[in-house]
Amino acid sequence: MRDMIILIEADSKACRSMARKLRSEHLDCRILPATATAADVLAQEARGILLAGADAGEPAAIPGLGEILTTGLPVMAMGDAALSLALQLGCSLGDKAEQPGVFPVHFEGAEDLFAGLTANERYIPACRCVALSAACHPIAQVENGVLGFRAAGKSVYGLAFLPENNDPDGTQLLLNYCMNVCGCTQWWSRQAVVERAREAIQAACPDEAEALCAISGGVDSGVCAVLGNQAIGHRLRCLLIDTGLLRKGEGEEVLRLYRDQLGLNVEMVDASEEILSALQGIVSIRAKERIVHDLLQEIIQRQVQQLPGVKVMLQGTNYNDILDAPASQPTEGLPLVEPVRELFKDEVRRVGEDLLLPESIIRRQPFPGSGLASRILSDVTEEKLAILREADAIFRQEIEAAGQHKRLWQYYATLADNPVPMGEGYVIILRAVQVIDGNVAIASRLPHDLLERVTEQILATLPAVCRVLYDFTPSQSYARNETR
Repeated sequence: MRDMIILIEADSKACRSMARKLRSEHLDCRILPATATAADVLAQEARGILLAGADAGEPAAIPGLGEILTTGLPVMAMGDAALSLALQLGCSLGDKAEQPGVFPVHFEGAEDLFAGLTANERYIPACRCVALSAACHPIAQVENGVLGFRAAGKSVYGLAFLPENNDPDGTQLLLNYCMNVCGCTQWWSRQAVVERAREAIQAACPDEAEALCAISGGVDSGVCAVLGNQAIGHRLRCLLIDTGLLRKGEGEEVLRLYRDQLGLNVEMVDASEEILSALQGIVSIRAKERIVHDLLQEIIQRQVQQLPGVKVMLQGTNYNDILDAPASQPTEGLPLVEPVRELFKDEVRRVGEDLLLPESIIRRQPFPGSGLASRILSDVTEEKLAILREADAIFRQEIEAAGQHKRLWQYYATLADNPVPMGEGYVIILRAVQVIDGNVAIASRLPHDLLERVTEQILATLPAVCRVLYDFTPSQSYARNETR
Protein backbone atom coordinates (compact mmCIF):
# COMPACT_ATOMS: atom_id res chain seq x y z
CA MET A 1 0.00 0.00 0.00
CA ARG A 2 1.31 3.44 -0.95
CA ASP A 3 1.44 6.29 1.54
CA MET A 4 -1.07 8.56 -0.22
CA ILE A 5 -4.70 9.65 -0.61
CA ILE A 6 -6.91 9.42 -3.70
CA LEU A 7 -9.11 12.46 -4.46
CA ILE A 8 -12.16 11.89 -6.65
CA GLU A 9 -12.72 15.04 -8.71
CA ALA A 10 -16.46 15.62 -8.55
CA ASP A 11 -15.64 19.35 -8.79
CA SER A 12 -12.37 20.57 -10.28
CA LYS A 13 -11.96 23.72 -8.21
CA ALA A 14 -12.71 22.10 -4.84
CA CYS A 15 -10.65 19.01 -5.62
CA ARG A 16 -7.53 20.86 -6.70
CA SER A 17 -7.79 23.20 -3.74
CA MET A 18 -7.81 20.19 -1.41
CA ALA A 19 -4.91 18.60 -3.28
CA ARG A 20 -2.82 21.73 -2.87
CA LYS A 21 -3.68 21.93 0.83
CA LEU A 22 -2.54 18.32 1.29
CA ARG A 23 0.66 18.85 -0.71
CA SER A 24 1.44 21.97 1.32
CA GLU A 25 1.19 19.79 4.46
CA HIS A 26 3.58 17.20 2.93
CA LEU A 27 0.88 14.60 2.26
CA ASP A 28 0.93 12.77 -1.06
CA CYS A 29 -2.25 12.61 -3.13
CA ARG A 30 -3.48 11.71 -6.60
CA ILE A 31 -6.59 12.94 -8.42
CA LEU A 32 -8.92 10.61 -10.31
CA PRO A 33 -11.96 11.74 -12.34
CA ALA A 34 -15.50 11.45 -11.01
CA THR A 35 -16.00 8.53 -13.43
CA ALA A 36 -13.28 6.45 -11.70
CA THR A 37 -14.26 2.88 -10.85
CA ALA A 38 -13.40 0.85 -7.78
CA ALA A 39 -10.76 -0.94 -9.88
CA ASP A 40 -9.20 2.42 -10.81
CA VAL A 41 -9.03 3.37 -7.14
CA LEU A 42 -7.62 0.05 -5.95
CA ALA A 43 -4.95 0.14 -8.68
CA GLN A 44 -3.46 3.19 -6.96
CA GLU A 45 -2.92 1.21 -3.72
CA ALA A 46 -3.77 4.29 -1.66
CA ARG A 47 -4.66 4.43 2.03
CA GLY A 48 -7.89 6.39 1.71
CA ILE A 49 -10.31 8.26 -0.54
CA LEU A 50 -11.52 11.88 -0.51
CA LEU A 51 -14.61 12.72 -2.57
CA ALA A 52 -14.41 16.41 -3.47
CA GLY A 53 -17.66 18.04 -4.54
CA ALA A 54 -18.69 21.63 -5.12
CA ASP A 55 -20.75 23.75 -2.71
CA ALA A 56 -23.89 24.24 -4.80
CA GLY A 57 -26.19 22.25 -2.51
CA GLU A 58 -26.94 19.62 -5.16
CA PRO A 59 -25.73 15.99 -5.17
CA ALA A 60 -22.53 15.52 -7.18
CA ALA A 61 -22.40 13.10 -10.09
CA ILE A 62 -20.16 10.21 -9.03
CA PRO A 63 -21.28 7.20 -11.11
CA GLY A 64 -19.08 4.64 -9.35
CA LEU A 65 -19.83 5.74 -5.79
CA GLY A 66 -21.51 2.48 -4.80
CA GLU A 67 -18.53 0.47 -6.06
CA ILE A 68 -16.04 2.78 -4.37
CA LEU A 69 -17.68 2.12 -1.01
CA THR A 70 -16.95 -1.61 -1.46
CA THR A 71 -13.16 -1.10 -1.64
CA GLY A 72 -12.81 -1.28 2.13
CA LEU A 73 -10.78 1.94 2.19
CA PRO A 74 -11.71 4.89 4.41
CA VAL A 75 -13.88 7.41 2.55
CA MET A 76 -14.64 11.04 3.33
CA ALA A 77 -17.02 12.99 1.10
CA MET A 78 -17.09 16.79 1.30
CA GLY A 79 -19.44 19.43 -0.11
CA ASP A 80 -21.92 18.17 -2.66
CA ALA A 81 -20.18 14.78 -2.71
CA ALA A 82 -21.45 14.29 0.86
CA LEU A 83 -25.02 14.75 -0.41
CA SER A 84 -24.41 12.00 -2.96
CA LEU A 85 -22.98 9.77 -0.24
CA ALA A 86 -26.02 10.44 1.95
CA LEU A 87 -28.38 9.29 -0.80
CA GLN A 88 -26.21 6.23 -1.45
CA LEU A 89 -26.50 5.28 2.24
CA GLY A 90 -30.30 5.60 2.23
CA CYS A 91 -30.55 9.08 3.75
CA SER A 92 -32.72 11.89 2.39
CA LEU A 93 -31.98 15.56 1.81
CA GLY A 94 -33.70 18.53 3.34
CA ASP A 95 -34.47 21.79 1.57
CA LYS A 96 -31.61 24.01 0.56
CA ALA A 97 -31.22 27.26 2.48
CA GLU A 98 -32.60 30.22 0.57
CA GLN A 99 -29.48 32.33 1.08
CA PRO A 100 -25.79 31.69 1.70
CA GLY A 101 -24.83 32.24 5.31
CA VAL A 102 -22.54 31.71 8.25
CA PHE A 103 -23.68 28.72 10.33
CA PRO A 104 -22.39 27.61 13.76
CA VAL A 105 -21.35 23.95 13.38
CA HIS A 106 -21.04 21.56 16.34
CA PHE A 107 -18.82 18.47 15.97
CA GLU A 108 -19.36 15.27 17.93
CA GLY A 109 -18.74 11.52 17.93
CA ALA A 110 -15.71 11.28 15.60
CA GLU A 111 -12.73 12.07 17.80
CA ASP A 112 -10.06 11.00 15.31
CA LEU A 113 -11.57 13.18 12.59
CA PHE A 114 -12.27 16.25 14.71
CA ALA A 115 -9.19 16.23 16.97
CA GLY A 116 -8.16 19.82 17.69
CA LEU A 117 -11.40 21.29 16.30
CA THR A 118 -14.12 23.00 18.31
CA ALA A 119 -17.60 24.18 17.49
CA ASN A 120 -17.13 27.06 15.08
CA GLU A 121 -18.85 29.18 12.48
CA ARG A 122 -18.52 28.26 8.82
CA TYR A 123 -19.56 30.11 5.68
CA ILE A 124 -21.69 27.74 3.61
CA PRO A 125 -22.90 29.02 0.21
CA ALA A 126 -25.71 26.45 -0.06
CA CYS A 127 -26.53 24.85 3.29
CA ARG A 128 -28.52 21.64 2.96
CA CYS A 129 -29.15 19.31 5.87
CA VAL A 130 -29.45 15.53 5.76
CA ALA A 131 -32.17 13.34 7.27
CA LEU A 132 -30.22 10.28 8.35
CA SER A 133 -31.13 6.65 7.80
CA ALA A 134 -30.60 3.98 10.44
CA ALA A 135 -27.26 3.14 8.79
CA CYS A 136 -25.76 6.52 9.76
CA HIS A 137 -25.29 8.69 12.81
CA PRO A 138 -24.60 12.45 13.07
CA ILE A 139 -21.12 13.90 13.59
CA ALA A 140 -21.64 17.58 12.60
CA GLN A 141 -24.80 19.58 13.29
CA VAL A 142 -26.18 23.05 12.78
CA GLU A 143 -29.24 24.52 14.47
CA ASN A 144 -31.63 23.19 11.84
CA GLY A 145 -30.22 19.72 11.34
CA VAL A 146 -27.33 17.47 10.36
CA LEU A 147 -24.48 18.54 8.06
CA GLY A 148 -22.10 15.68 8.79
CA PHE A 149 -22.59 11.94 9.28
CA ARG A 150 -20.75 8.65 9.56
CA ALA A 151 -21.78 5.22 8.31
CA ALA A 152 -22.28 3.04 11.38
CA GLY A 153 -19.27 0.84 12.09
CA LYS A 154 -17.28 2.09 9.08
CA SER A 155 -14.66 4.74 8.34
CA VAL A 156 -17.04 6.42 5.89
CA TYR A 157 -17.78 10.10 6.54
CA GLY A 158 -19.83 12.81 4.87
CA LEU A 159 -19.47 16.54 5.55
CA ALA A 160 -21.78 18.78 3.52
CA PHE A 161 -19.40 21.76 3.51
CA LEU A 162 -15.92 22.51 2.18
CA PRO A 163 -12.68 23.69 3.82
CA GLU A 164 -12.59 27.45 3.42
CA ASN A 165 -9.58 29.17 1.93
CA ASN A 166 -6.98 30.08 4.55
CA ASP A 167 -9.00 28.13 7.13
CA PRO A 168 -6.75 26.43 9.75
CA ASP A 169 -9.64 24.25 10.97
CA GLY A 170 -10.38 23.09 7.43
CA THR A 171 -6.75 22.15 6.91
CA GLN A 172 -6.69 20.40 10.30
CA LEU A 173 -9.78 18.42 9.32
CA LEU A 174 -8.05 17.17 6.15
CA LEU A 175 -4.90 16.35 8.14
CA ASN A 176 -6.92 14.44 10.74
CA TYR A 177 -8.62 12.36 8.08
CA CYS A 178 -5.43 11.55 6.18
CA MET A 179 -3.24 10.88 9.23
CA ASN A 180 -5.55 9.76 12.06
CA VAL A 181 -8.09 7.84 9.99
CA CYS A 182 -6.08 6.66 6.97
CA GLY A 183 -2.63 6.41 8.57
CA CYS A 184 -0.75 8.57 6.06
CA THR A 185 2.51 10.26 6.98
CA GLN A 186 3.90 13.65 6.00
CA TRP A 187 6.69 12.44 3.73
CA TRP A 188 5.90 14.29 0.50
CA SER A 189 8.05 17.22 -0.58
CA ARG A 190 9.30 18.77 -3.80
CA GLN A 191 12.78 17.63 -2.87
CA ALA A 192 11.62 14.02 -2.54
CA VAL A 193 9.93 14.18 -5.95
CA VAL A 194 13.03 15.73 -7.52
CA GLU A 195 15.31 13.04 -6.08
CA ARG A 196 13.02 10.30 -7.39
CA ALA A 197 13.02 12.00 -10.80
CA ARG A 198 16.83 12.02 -10.93
CA GLU A 199 16.90 8.35 -9.97
CA ALA A 200 14.34 7.51 -12.67
CA ILE A 201 16.42 9.29 -15.32
CA GLN A 202 19.59 7.50 -14.22
CA ALA A 203 17.82 4.14 -14.21
CA ALA A 204 16.48 4.74 -17.74
CA CYS A 205 19.94 5.76 -19.05
CA PRO A 206 22.51 3.22 -17.81
CA ASP A 207 26.13 3.16 -18.96
CA GLU A 208 26.59 5.35 -22.07
CA ALA A 209 22.90 5.65 -23.02
CA GLU A 210 21.71 9.14 -23.94
CA ALA A 211 18.38 10.93 -23.48
CA LEU A 212 16.66 13.59 -25.57
CA CYS A 213 14.63 16.50 -24.15
CA ALA A 214 12.80 18.93 -26.43
CA ILE A 215 12.86 22.38 -24.80
CA SER A 216 10.61 25.34 -25.49
CA GLY A 217 11.88 27.96 -23.05
CA GLY A 218 9.07 27.24 -20.60
CA VAL A 219 9.46 26.11 -17.02
CA ASP A 220 8.27 22.49 -17.49
CA SER A 221 10.81 21.52 -20.12
CA GLY A 222 13.41 23.72 -18.40
CA VAL A 223 13.11 21.86 -15.10
CA CYS A 224 13.21 18.53 -16.96
CA ALA A 225 16.35 19.55 -18.82
CA VAL A 226 18.17 20.69 -15.68
CA LEU A 227 17.19 17.53 -13.77
CA GLY A 228 18.35 15.44 -16.73
CA ASN A 229 21.65 17.30 -16.85
CA GLN A 230 22.14 16.76 -13.12
CA ALA A 231 21.36 13.06 -13.50
CA ILE A 232 23.41 12.13 -16.60
CA GLY A 233 25.35 15.25 -17.59
CA HIS A 234 25.96 15.86 -21.28
CA ARG A 235 24.47 12.49 -22.14
CA LEU A 236 21.28 14.54 -22.12
CA ARG A 237 20.76 16.14 -25.52
CA CYS A 238 18.40 19.12 -25.53
CA LEU A 239 16.58 19.99 -28.74
CA LEU A 240 15.25 23.48 -29.46
CA ILE A 241 13.09 23.65 -32.58
CA ASP A 242 12.74 27.01 -34.35
CA THR A 243 9.22 26.74 -35.73
CA GLY A 244 9.27 30.20 -37.28
CA LEU A 245 6.38 30.96 -34.92
CA LEU A 246 8.37 32.18 -31.93
CA ARG A 247 8.22 35.66 -30.42
CA LYS A 248 10.81 38.31 -31.21
CA GLY A 249 14.31 37.14 -30.25
CA GLU A 250 12.91 34.13 -28.39
CA GLY A 251 14.95 31.38 -30.06
CA GLU A 252 18.26 33.17 -29.53
CA GLU A 253 17.36 34.03 -25.93
CA VAL A 254 16.41 30.44 -25.05
CA LEU A 255 19.58 29.13 -26.67
CA ARG A 256 21.70 31.64 -24.72
CA LEU A 257 20.06 30.76 -21.40
CA TYR A 258 20.27 26.98 -21.75
CA ARG A 259 23.61 26.60 -23.52
CA ASP A 260 25.64 29.55 -22.29
CA GLN A 261 24.16 30.28 -18.86
CA LEU A 262 23.04 26.81 -17.68
CA GLY A 263 25.72 24.87 -19.57
CA LEU A 264 23.38 22.31 -21.16
CA ASN A 265 24.05 20.34 -24.32
CA VAL A 266 21.63 22.12 -26.71
CA GLU A 267 21.11 21.89 -30.45
CA MET A 268 18.81 24.23 -32.36
CA VAL A 269 17.00 22.92 -35.45
CA ASP A 270 15.49 25.33 -37.97
CA ALA A 271 12.13 23.92 -39.08
CA SER A 272 10.52 27.26 -39.93
CA GLU A 273 10.29 26.72 -43.69
CA GLU A 274 8.72 23.26 -43.32
CA ILE A 275 6.16 24.43 -40.75
CA LEU A 276 5.18 27.68 -42.50
CA SER A 277 4.69 25.75 -45.72
CA ALA A 278 2.35 23.30 -43.99
CA LEU A 279 0.32 26.20 -42.52
CA GLN A 280 -0.21 27.95 -45.84
CA GLY A 281 -3.88 28.85 -46.28
CA ILE A 282 -4.95 27.41 -42.87
CA VAL A 283 -7.31 29.67 -40.90
CA SER A 284 -8.72 27.46 -38.11
CA ILE A 285 -6.79 27.76 -34.85
CA ARG A 286 -7.45 24.11 -34.01
CA ALA A 287 -6.17 23.03 -37.41
CA LYS A 288 -3.02 25.12 -36.92
CA GLU A 289 -2.45 23.53 -33.52
CA ARG A 290 -2.87 20.04 -34.94
CA ILE A 291 -0.56 20.67 -37.89
CA VAL A 292 2.22 22.16 -35.77
CA HIS A 293 1.92 19.44 -33.12
CA ASP A 294 2.13 16.64 -35.70
CA LEU A 295 5.08 18.24 -37.47
CA LEU A 296 6.97 18.75 -34.22
CA GLN A 297 6.53 15.06 -33.43
CA GLU A 298 7.86 14.16 -36.88
CA ILE A 299 10.87 16.45 -36.50
CA ILE A 300 11.70 15.00 -33.08
CA GLN A 301 11.40 11.51 -34.52
CA ARG A 302 13.81 12.39 -37.34
CA GLN A 303 16.30 13.77 -34.82
CA VAL A 304 16.08 10.59 -32.75
CA GLN A 305 16.84 8.49 -35.82
CA GLN A 306 20.03 10.50 -36.33
CA LEU A 307 21.13 9.90 -32.73
CA PRO A 308 21.51 6.13 -32.18
CA GLY A 309 22.78 6.68 -28.64
CA VAL A 310 19.43 8.17 -27.52
CA LYS A 311 17.47 5.52 -25.62
CA VAL A 312 14.86 7.57 -23.74
CA MET A 313 12.83 10.77 -24.04
CA LEU A 314 12.37 13.31 -21.25
CA GLN A 315 9.10 15.23 -21.42
CA GLY A 316 7.78 18.10 -19.30
CA THR A 317 4.27 16.77 -18.65
CA ASN A 318 2.99 18.26 -15.39
CA TYR A 319 0.01 17.23 -13.28
CA ASN A 320 -2.25 19.91 -14.73
CA ASP A 321 -1.57 18.49 -18.21
CA ILE A 322 -2.59 15.02 -17.07
CA LEU A 323 -5.82 16.28 -15.50
CA ASP A 324 -6.82 18.68 -18.28
CA ALA A 325 -5.77 16.98 -21.50
CA PRO A 326 -5.38 13.54 -23.10
CA ALA A 327 -2.06 11.84 -22.48
CA SER A 328 0.62 12.85 -24.96
CA GLN A 329 2.23 10.19 -27.09
CA PRO A 330 5.90 9.29 -26.61
CA THR A 331 8.24 9.14 -29.55
CA GLU A 332 7.76 5.76 -31.21
CA GLY A 333 10.11 3.09 -29.96
CA LEU A 334 11.49 5.07 -27.00
CA PRO A 335 10.48 4.90 -23.34
CA LEU A 336 9.27 8.15 -21.81
CA VAL A 337 10.40 9.67 -18.51
CA GLU A 338 8.29 12.57 -17.17
CA PRO A 339 10.22 14.07 -14.23
CA VAL A 340 7.58 16.64 -13.20
CA ARG A 341 4.52 14.47 -13.87
CA GLU A 342 3.46 14.51 -10.19
CA LEU A 343 3.74 18.30 -9.76
CA PHE A 344 1.15 21.01 -10.32
CA LYS A 345 2.32 23.91 -12.47
CA ASP A 346 2.95 26.18 -9.48
CA GLU A 347 4.95 23.39 -7.83
CA VAL A 348 7.07 23.03 -10.99
CA ARG A 349 7.83 26.76 -10.77
CA ARG A 350 8.98 26.36 -7.16
CA VAL A 351 11.21 23.45 -8.17
CA GLY A 352 12.65 25.75 -10.85
CA GLU A 353 13.44 28.25 -8.10
CA ASP A 354 15.08 25.48 -6.04
CA LEU A 355 17.22 24.60 -9.07
CA LEU A 356 18.18 28.28 -9.54
CA LEU A 357 16.70 28.55 -13.02
CA PRO A 358 16.64 32.11 -14.44
CA GLU A 359 13.55 34.15 -13.68
CA SER A 360 12.82 34.44 -17.41
CA ILE A 361 12.26 30.67 -17.54
CA ILE A 362 10.40 30.30 -14.24
CA ARG A 363 7.95 33.16 -14.92
CA ARG A 364 7.59 32.70 -18.67
CA GLN A 365 4.06 33.32 -19.86
CA PRO A 366 2.06 30.34 -21.15
CA PHE A 367 2.62 30.16 -24.90
CA PRO A 368 0.75 27.88 -27.32
CA GLY A 369 2.63 25.04 -28.95
CA SER A 370 1.60 26.48 -32.30
CA GLY A 371 3.13 29.80 -31.28
CA LEU A 372 2.14 33.00 -33.04
CA ALA A 373 0.13 31.01 -35.60
CA SER A 374 -2.63 30.73 -32.98
CA ARG A 375 -2.55 34.49 -32.48
CA ILE A 376 -3.10 35.27 -36.15
CA LEU A 377 -6.86 35.14 -36.73
CA SER A 378 -6.54 34.29 -40.42
CA ASP A 379 -4.06 32.50 -42.65
CA VAL A 380 -0.40 32.63 -41.61
CA THR A 381 2.11 34.50 -43.76
CA GLU A 382 5.65 35.69 -43.12
CA GLU A 383 4.44 39.29 -43.40
CA LYS A 384 1.78 38.80 -40.71
CA LEU A 385 4.23 36.98 -38.45
CA ALA A 386 6.76 39.82 -38.75
CA ILE A 387 4.10 42.44 -37.94
CA LEU A 388 2.67 40.49 -35.00
CA ARG A 389 6.13 39.69 -33.65
CA GLU A 390 7.03 43.39 -33.54
CA ALA A 391 3.67 44.54 -32.14
CA ASP A 392 3.81 41.87 -29.44
CA ALA A 393 7.34 42.91 -28.48
CA ILE A 394 6.33 46.58 -28.21
CA PHE A 395 3.39 45.71 -25.94
CA ARG A 396 5.38 43.37 -23.71
CA GLN A 397 8.25 45.82 -23.35
CA GLU A 398 5.95 48.65 -22.30
CA ILE A 399 4.13 46.38 -19.82
CA GLU A 400 7.41 45.31 -18.24
CA ALA A 401 8.92 48.81 -18.22
CA ALA A 402 5.87 50.02 -16.30
CA GLY A 403 6.12 47.11 -13.79
CA GLN A 404 2.64 45.91 -14.70
CA HIS A 405 3.80 42.37 -15.53
CA LYS A 406 4.08 41.41 -11.84
CA ARG A 407 0.32 41.33 -11.43
CA LEU A 408 -0.61 39.82 -14.81
CA TRP A 409 -1.11 36.21 -15.82
CA GLN A 410 -0.61 36.94 -19.53
CA TYR A 411 -0.12 39.88 -21.86
CA TYR A 412 0.25 39.59 -25.61
CA ALA A 413 -0.90 40.83 -29.01
CA THR A 414 -3.10 39.15 -31.64
CA LEU A 415 -3.36 40.05 -35.33
CA ALA A 416 -6.56 40.11 -37.41
CA ASP A 417 -7.36 41.16 -40.94
CA ASN A 418 -9.18 44.48 -41.32
CA PRO A 419 -12.90 43.61 -41.05
CA VAL A 420 -13.95 46.66 -43.08
CA PRO A 421 -14.95 45.55 -46.61
CA MET A 422 -12.17 46.44 -49.06
CA GLY A 423 -10.23 47.94 -46.13
CA GLU A 424 -6.47 47.80 -46.12
CA GLY A 425 -4.08 46.93 -43.32
CA TYR A 426 -4.27 44.79 -40.22
CA VAL A 427 -5.79 45.11 -36.75
CA ILE A 428 -3.69 44.48 -33.63
CA ILE A 429 -5.67 43.32 -30.60
CA LEU A 430 -3.95 43.72 -27.23
CA ARG A 431 -4.79 41.37 -24.37
CA ALA A 432 -3.71 41.48 -20.71
CA VAL A 433 -5.42 39.32 -18.08
CA GLN A 434 -5.42 38.74 -14.34
CA VAL A 435 -6.63 35.58 -12.62
CA ILE A 436 -9.38 35.98 -10.03
CA ASP A 437 -10.74 32.87 -8.23
CA GLY A 438 -8.24 30.40 -9.64
CA ASN A 439 -10.38 29.61 -12.70
CA VAL A 440 -11.49 32.85 -14.37
CA ALA A 441 -9.30 35.45 -16.08
CA ILE A 442 -10.47 39.04 -16.42
CA ALA A 443 -9.05 41.79 -18.57
CA SER A 444 -6.68 44.02 -16.63
CA ARG A 445 -7.49 47.73 -16.38
CA LEU A 446 -4.14 48.92 -17.68
CA PRO A 447 -3.23 52.60 -17.31
CA HIS A 448 -4.68 54.62 -20.15
CA ASP A 449 -1.39 56.38 -20.88
CA LEU A 450 0.38 53.00 -21.23
CA LEU A 451 -2.14 51.85 -23.82
CA GLU A 452 -1.78 55.17 -25.64
CA ARG A 453 2.01 54.78 -25.78
CA VAL A 454 1.72 51.24 -27.10
CA THR A 455 -0.81 52.27 -29.73
CA GLU A 456 1.25 55.22 -30.93
CA GLN A 457 4.41 53.14 -31.13
CA ILE A 458 2.73 50.29 -33.04
CA LEU A 459 1.14 52.65 -35.56
CA ALA A 460 4.40 54.57 -36.03
CA THR A 461 6.55 51.43 -36.36
CA LEU A 462 4.20 49.26 -38.42
CA PRO A 463 2.56 51.11 -41.33
CA ALA A 464 0.57 48.00 -42.30
CA VAL A 465 -1.40 48.24 -39.03
CA CYS A 466 -4.49 50.40 -39.33
CA ARG A 467 -6.09 49.93 -35.89
CA VAL A 468 -5.09 48.90 -32.36
CA LEU A 469 -7.78 47.52 -30.01
CA TYR A 470 -7.83 46.29 -26.40
CA ASP A 471 -9.73 43.09 -25.56
CA PHE A 472 -11.86 43.29 -22.39
CA THR A 473 -13.54 39.89 -22.78
CA PRO A 474 -13.46 37.75 -19.58
CA SER A 475 -12.26 34.18 -20.03
CA GLN A 476 -13.35 30.96 -18.32
CA SER A 477 -10.84 28.11 -17.80
CA TYR A 478 -7.94 30.45 -18.51
CA ALA A 479 -5.30 27.72 -18.27
CA ARG A 480 -6.49 26.25 -21.54
CA ASN A 481 -8.07 29.20 -23.36
CA GLU A 482 -5.63 32.01 -22.59
CA THR A 483 -2.74 30.37 -24.40
CA ARG A 484 -4.11 32.02 -27.48
